[in-house]
Amino acid sequence: MGYSLFTCRKIYYCHMISEINRQLDQICMEKQNLMTLAANISDGKITVDELASDPMNFNNYMGFIEGSEAFKQSEEGAGNAVSAIGGFLTGKEYSEQDAAAIAQLLDESLGSEYAKVQSRKLTAEENKLELQQKRLETKLTAAQNQLQAIEQAEGRAIQNATPKYAGIA
Repeated sequence: MGYSLFTCRKIYYCHMISEINRQLDQICMEKQNLMTLAANISDGKITVDELASDPMNFNNYMGFIEGSEAFKQSEEGAGNAVSAIGGFLTGKEYSEQDAAAIAQLLDESLGSEYAKVQSRKLTAEENKLELQQKRLETKLTAAQNQLQAIEQAEGRAIQNATPKYAGIA
């Protein structure tokens, strides 16, 4: 094999290894975010600060609330709370009545119900990330082995291509 072909293959596998490492880093960050979210909801109480810190958590919580029985029973009060939380998260002012609506909406029973649902979702997502991570680690090992084999073949090719003169010690 020519030296340029060895070089091209080495560059290809170095790029592949780099890309796999980037994907593994991204998965680690996602797993860390999931752990943070799990810690926030594990106590069964949802605070406005927790909702404000994670927009995805806020969207999930609002979707959960709108489908809950408590929301259907007191749609007007829950609607006020939803708009109050939305205003709080976007930096708008909210009144004492809005604060009461938020507190009522973030009731412990609704929060614990939400925590159970989210906990199951988080577990499923974590399992999915674990499988993805194992698949990528397998690909990484294979790419590293292939790169090592290419480097060894290149070394042998260089050694075989070196001229050998008779009579020179």
